[in-house]
Amino acid sequence: MAALEPIDILTGLPQSTSVDDTRLTDNSYAIDWYTYFYATEVNLTQSHNLSVIAILSGQPVVSTVGLIQNYNIAANDVEASSPVVSSTELVENIGLLADSFSAGQPAVPQASLTEAENLQPDNTVAGTPAVQDVPISQRYTLVAANIVTRQSEVEDAVDPNAIIAREIEELQQMFGGWNRRIYEVPDGRLVQAEREIQATFGDVVSIDKKAKSLLKFGKSAELTSNTLETVWSYGGNETYISDNLIDSISSSNAADNEEIYLECHTVTGTGTDQKFTFMTQVVSLNGQNRVPLPSPVARVSTIYNNNGIELLGSVYVYQDTPLTNGVPQDRTKVHAHIAQGFQQSFKAATTFSDGDYYILTGGFGSVSNKQAASVDFYLEVRSAGKVFRQGAAVSASSTGGSWEINLDPCIIIPKNSDIRITCETATQNAVVFGSFKGYLAKVIG
Repeated sequence: MAALEPIDILTGLPQSTSVDDTRLTDNSYAIDWYTYFYATEVNLTQSHNLSVIAILSGQPVVSTVGLIQNYNIAANDVEASSPVVSSTELVENIGLLADSFSAGQPAVPQASLTEAENLQPDNTVAGTPAVQDVPISQRYTLVAANIVTRQSEVEDAVDPNAIIAREIEELQQMFGGWNRRIYEVPDGRLVQAEREIQATFGDVVSIDKKAKSLLKFGKSAELTSNTLETVWSYGGNETYISDNLIDSISSSNAADNEEIYLECHTVTGTGTDQKFTFMTQVVSLNGQNRVPLPSPVARVSTIYNNNGIELLGSVYVYQDTPLTNGVPQDRTKVHAHIAQGFQQSFKAATTFSDGDYYILTGGFGSVSNKQAASVDFYLEVRSAGKVFRQGAAVSASSTGGSWEINLDPCIIIPKNSDIRITCETATQNAVVFGSFKGYLAKVIG
């Protein structure tokens, strides 16, 4: 509310309807004072001209209003971070016109050239032909015109070796007709195994001609309770593959550069047609860096330090996969392992080639005293393209001693098969040892 203070108020003459207004003028003496001042029904008209010097108001109250602002902004400088551009395809068509073109000597691969020529020599002179020795076979049919012989004299025919030959034949029949020299395989279990291989699989084999025995031993990592695991230092179970994909080796220690010897198998075919070939190779470590194997393989049975200096770290043989300080990040890619502090792999598992059978004669196992436990052991065999089956089972404990088995009859492991020892315990972090032994029999027919 504004407070208005007028500077001056100017009014007109008072008007009266009851008196003679001609007598009412400014600066006149009024005789009828009552009539002059108290005349009724006076119409008073005032005209004011007001000029305000200052207006003081309270705080204005403005209701909610909508405000629309239009800006035209011109930037003096714009700074942006690095632009992110998605993958694009760039096609450039460039027409080039060379003023001068200089090329090196062209390399032309060997090509077969056939020329058809008709030559008519005017005269041909040849040296003396050289003829090698040529075998000549002649067949003659001879007809005798006349043969005269004297009268035959026949006596009793006695073969001095007949009795010996008959006795040898009787001995052969006694042992199943298996003709074998005494120094070859004197163990009747092995002779029976060779006969059984021929009868079951149709392959004639020879332990004598292979002349190789095999003892495989393993030491487990700390076991997980109630889990079936392979007896090998890496722990868990190896993930078997059907292609030659194992191609890498590295150490967990940057100082390791020793030469490592590997016993391996390559594979051809798939499923039940898989055929394995045994091979060995050596490779030198380069610390924690991946080193490719000379030959990629499908199986690695044994690795060991083939150098005069001991290893400092753990060694891994694996399918190519990212590493952390030389250790593969994907555990399923690891196929052989040397634990830190050792110079040899501990893997109670191997594979047999297309040219060998394995005659398993026994095994051994025990539980480490580092952790009291009872452990069940299983011998598992897998033929090509199939699953592992348990062929034998035995139990041992840290308090009850080790187990040892001599098999009679022997267990026959077919060619192109995998074999391993697995174990299971109810005790967390138990450690076990396991081994198996036998003879390789070479396929000879």
